[in-house]
Amino acid sequence: MRQLVDGILYIDSLSGLIAHFLTNAPERLKADGEGNIQTDPYIIIGFDRTPIKQSGNTALVYVRMTPDEATEWGATPHVTILAQRPYEAGVQDALYADLFADSEALVLYESVYDRTPYQVDDGEGGTMTVTPPDRFGQMG
Repeated sequence: MRQLVDGILYIDSLSGLIAHFLTNAPERLKADGEGNIQTDPYIIIGFDRTPIKQSGNTALVYVRMTPDEATEWGATPHVTILAQRPYEAGVQDALYADLFADSEALVLYESVYDRTPYQVDDGEGGTMTVTPPDRFGQMG
């Protein structure tokens, strides 16, 4: 049976990561049928992931990868693995618990994903408080 790892990646510079792949691993970027790299937008391929959560040039992504891919991502410029665990049923809860227990990882996480409650118009002349979920995303 194939072993998989779930992880949450923090990307400190999307443009830097794309530049790294353009120079060192263009196969990690989506290409058209003629082999031309798609540029609007650039899309990183080759692993299962949630949609990216972006703030400016930084980002978060929840990924499912092989152990070799986890090693590769851990050594990729501009990428920090905030938390990772071998995949099994219910791994998402343990993975996020690990992330939230690590103060340094949490600072990076919150620099991209703001969990601060905010006010919105309730449509009836008042306001209501919206509290974002703790998790920006996860895979089932």
